[in-house]
Amino acid sequence: MDFTPYAAWQKVLGEAFFSPAWDGHPVVMYVDDKEAVAMQSHNALEVPLAEAVKSVISPGAHRPFEAVERYELSRRGSDDPPAVLPLLACAVIAATRMANDGIRRANNYHSHFSQLLAGSDGVLTSVKYQSVAGMWQRLASWQHRWGVYRGICTIPSPGDLPHNQARIGYALSQAVLRGTDRQLLPKFFEAVRQRHGAAWPLSGDVLVQYLEMWGQAYSFSPGFLRAAEHPEFRPLVEKILGDFANIWDGSPLFVHEGIPRAELLVRYENRKLGWLARLSRPGKLEYELSGGVVMRRLGETGYYSLDGLKLPNEHSLRNGLQLSGQGIVVGRPASTLVLLRQNNDLDCFTSVDRFVPGEEHMLLSAPEAERAVETVLTRAASPGIERKRGALSWMPQGWALHHRVVFNDAVTLRQAIHEVQGAMLAVQPAPQYKPYLQGGLPLAPKFNKRLYLVGGEPDLVLPDGATGEALLDGQPPRPPFPTRGLPVSLWRRRLPAGSHRIEVEGAEVTFLTAEEAPAAAEPELVAGFPLTGTRADAFASTKDDDSGLVRGARLGSAGDGAVPRIAFCRRGAERTVFVASDGRAWKVAEPVTPAWWERLPETPSDYYFEIELRGCGGWILQFRRGNWHVEPAGPAEPDFDAGPEHQGWAAAVLDAAEGSREPLWQSYVRQAREVSK
Repeated sequence: MDFTPYAAWQKVLGEAFFSPAWDGHPVVMYVDDKEAVAMQSHNALEVPLAEAVKSVISPGAHRPFEAVERYELSRRGSDDPPAVLPLLACAVIAATRMANDGIRRANNYHSHFSQLLAGSDGVLTSVKYQSVAGMWQRLASWQHRWGVYRGICTIPSPGDLPHNQARIGYALSQAVLRGTDRQLLPKFFEAVRQRHGAAWPLSGDVLVQYLEMWGQAYSFSPGFLRAAEHPEFRPLVEKILGDFANIWDGSPLFVHEGIPRAELLVRYENRKLGWLARLSRPGKLEYELSGGVVMRRLGETGYYSLDGLKLPNEHSLRNGLQLSGQGIVVGRPASTLVLLRQNNDLDCFTSVDRFVPGEEHMLLSAPEAERAVETVLTRAASPGIERKRGALSWMPQGWALHHRVVFNDAVTLRQAIHEVQGAMLAVQPAPQYKPYLQGGLPLAPKFNKRLYLVGGEPDLVLPDGATGEALLDGQPPRPPFPTRGLPVSLWRRRLPAGSHRIEVEGAEVTFLTAEEAPAAAEPELVAGFPLTGTRADAFASTKDDDSGLVRGARLGSAGDGAVPRIAFCRRGAERTVFVASDGRAWKVAEPVTPAWWERLPETPSDYYFEIELRGCGGWILQFRRGNWHVEPAGPAEPDFDAGPEHQGWAAAVLDAAEGSREPLWQSYVRQAREVSK
């Protein structure tokens, strides 16, 4: 099969809907017949979309999309979207034909789909559509992995789909809202909030009621309005309106894709609230925003301070906030809830979008949301977790505080939230499209990240809408896995040591168990920091190969049986650099504190992290709170002939020149000045 036309459409659709230009913006992959023709003309594509897809499928075969599945699998590993976009775009076109009809029932979807790609009804039936539903889930998982950098995902989770739309609901969700409709939503939301009161966000069913009353006055497309009235489409319209309301920042101005959007975060530190901004990737050092606000980057992170912005209060939290300037928009959604969690990068609490099961949260709620919050806490919060309500000096007036809130069961939490609706809908856990492992007692993550102690196996988190059909080591599990997206405690299954394979919902998860960790063989040559470009990992490697490992001092051996030196680094530094006595320097990556750390019976301190030095000594340089700190790590006198290749080493040393007055450190400073001449 010739995939050339298909690949050309894949590139065009990826750039149109999933490029970094969509950073921070919701993405709806709306494609109808007219839009497909316009995209073909604009991009000078020779083959129409449907024809490009027809050429790589076999409609009459048992697995008509098998070639597309193999093609997508062969291109995994890149940062590009999964190579299924042309086929999924055709799935959306079929849905738009049905939505534009507005008369026939939704079970006619497969007739439209079959006519589009097979030329007649009854060829591409619902039985053959299963793999297409899996492609939608693959695309959604890929988009969620990028956070908001490739756009905010609007593809529903399996649990959000009505039973009769379990397969086709993904395409239907992308077919109800045109780009022109999306541009009208901010003004529509503003009018609804003014009429309905201060509480926000509203649930999707309430928003659809206002859409029925005001939709024509706001010039929404006839197809969108008909979809809201259609009993088969109405649940999807409610869902997508609710999703957009959850991220609306309170401004009536629509922000087009391509304009960077920074997320405005609430920060809690030293018993007061403040603001932070976050970009998906570090931008400029400084931005000037409206109202005299200046946004300054914090070190080499993607976080920014905001100077000149009034501290959070009940008005700015409740109504949302949007600032713009110099080609950037900074905003926070309007909400009667603020959900905060520990931020390991900044060592403080910052606001987050959603609950993460098993993590500890702090929750601030306005009076109109308090009843719903109390209901969800009562029904779904983990037993034994402290739930307090208070009124402290730093809190917004009239708001309530709940802290040390943990939800271990994501499905029970979602059910409780759906019962109360309202603002809690915005913070429900992120949808899960595929199974994964969490927790457990890893034995030797440096050797194998999926090796666990026997009896300390991880939990298996099932995807939303799990059916219970699964295999554990080739056999149906006993007892069966639950049919909801609940975690399965594998340690209760008394699995023997060895390799294990779980097959569930068309996906495979594997892991290993052992009675003890494998013995670590000492390398003949001493290995130092493994490198990725110019960044060094925080842990030493014991491998001896030519894959970019930095050896001991002077790239030589430190002698057989050399004992590694352990050095300690403070967490929370904006920058950590190791400079060796032989004229080399590396940035050091700070390892993330695992989620289960604080749940150990005796919690070890996470104030420091370790780095392992083999055969090289030097200094650890850390930039913390505006100052450089220099700590010895077995340094010797600098021993190399200064040359241009040592410019990076010299720059790091001179940056931290005032960090220590020790004579040995000053010899490094003098050598650095010699290099810089």
